[in-house]
Amino acid sequence: MLNKMKHYGSYLVFGVLTTVVNLTIYKLLLDAGVHYTISTTVAFVVAVSVAFYTNRKWVFSSEVVGKKVYKEMGLFFAVRIGTYLFDLIGLILLIQFFSMDEFISKLIVNAGVIVLNYILSKWVVFKEPSHGDVSLVTSDGKLEEN
Repeated sequence: MLNKMKHYGSYLVFGVLTTVVNLTIYKLLLDAGVHYTISTTVAFVVAVSVAFYTNRKWVFSSEVVGKKVYKEMGLFFAVRIGTYLFDLIGLILLIQFFSMDEFISKLIVNAGVIVLNYILSKWVVFKEPSHGDVSLVTSDGKLEEN
């Protein structure tokens, strides 16, 4: 039970950090006159980079090493591109079709993005190895899959 609370607490802390990075960059770019689609794209790239590092290390405690880290990173970014598309389509709908404020729209859409990011990270990117997977423990105690 304590481990689950720590896990969810870590996700909450680093999720808030990533969200603040995303929203801050988005708002700064909007205020500088950058179109909302470009602003959200730049904010996405920076925020996902922060999210990968923090989620890998402190939320899901990934022990993958070597070349598998690149596979994990590729999968993480691929999943996040899916939620980026959700973000972008949501913004377009709210701003273009419902004439909502660009920043308020981002806040609304971000709620769905956060939930999707957690679900996809937990069940797709940083999932526990299945029993059929063969793993090796390296000399420094890290888990390495074959």
